[in-house]
Amino acid sequence: MFVVSSTVVGLHRHGQRMNGYFRFYELARASEMTGVPLYFFSPRDVHLRKRQVLGTYYNHARMRWERKRFPLPDILYDRCASTSPRAKTIRRRFTQWGIIPLNAQHHFDKWDVYMKLLNDAQIWPYLPRTILYRRPEDLLAFLLRYQQVYVKAVDKSRSRKVLRLAVLPDGGYEYSFFHKAVVVGTRARFHDLYKIIRALFKSERKVIIQKAIPLIRLSDHTVDFRAEVQRNGQGQLDIVGICARIGQARSPITIHADALPFEQFWQLKGLTPLQIRRLRADVQQFLLTIYRAIESNYGPFGELGIDFGIDEDENIWFIECNAKSAKVSLYKAYDEDTVRRAFINPLEYARYLYHNRQAAVP
Repeated sequence: MFVVSSTVVGLHRHGQRMNGYFRFYELARASEMTGVPLYFFSPRDVHLRKRQVLGTYYNHARMRWERKRFPLPDILYDRCASTSPRAKTIRRRFTQWGIIPLNAQHHFDKWDVYMKLLNDAQIWPYLPRTILYRRPEDLLAFLLRYQQVYVKAVDKSRSRKVLRLAVLPDGGYEYSFFHKAVVVGTRARFHDLYKIIRALFKSERKVIIQKAIPLIRLSDHTVDFRAEVQRNGQGQLDIVGICARIGQARSPITIHADALPFEQFWQLKGLTPLQIRRLRADVQQFLLTIYRAIESNYGPFGELGIDFGIDEDENIWFIECNAKSAKVSLYKAYDEDTVRRAFINPLEYARYLYHNRQAAVP
């Protein structure tokens, strides 16, 4: 597994205190259960000339993380957030050498995804109106038309560089974003509001403006959903879990959210078992449609975290997809067997790819 250097350092430093690294422990356990070899390495651990990596693996007999030399992997499980020149070189060389990626790509550009999905007649009803930011006048016109919008960096994860803007009933504007805590403020003039926007997004290469989804709420908390969708050892799609994420009050995102299984959340909202089954069937169809549309545009994926919203009328709205889901909400919401399946599936799918190499060719 390709990871950032701090992950490798952290595994060794924490030793047996692995609670903070539950994903890596779960993967190590899944490796033992499936018999699929797994080791972790960062960009600095790759020796391209020798075609070797200095890999970190869990020694179950000694109950500790150890390191040794490994050949290059047959299947690349890329969870490295780095886009450094070295990381890019490694990915390019691995592709040239025929190393199969578990996922066709390791990150998404939100604008690129939107434009590709917009061309799919099955998908576009799920898409909130979105434009590419070009100048302040575009933002003001969009905000005045829809009254509440999101401003997002195209290549940041959902917890960073997301700003919510709203027109206040008595004039002026409200903004909110998350930076260690929820930040909420108001400005009387758009000129003053724009100063905040410019400061927050000044380093971004591209920014999108999106009509706010009228997300369903639990009390005064916004709720959205994260689905973990994977391919299993037979290459078939498996919706492992659908989590309702209950955000902090007034936060534009549901980071650090409480999480509940899909059915349990809708029970709290008062839906009957039949209504919940019907809604889940609609959501499952939506998830499979999105997954296959992403694959048709980018290539095969072993797993995707798919974020979506549902409004008070039970309309489903696509938010974004993530090729490196941390599975935190799944861990909070679901039982041990479900969580374990989410870590076994990628390894069994890797074995499937190894034995069916043509399945990995876009």
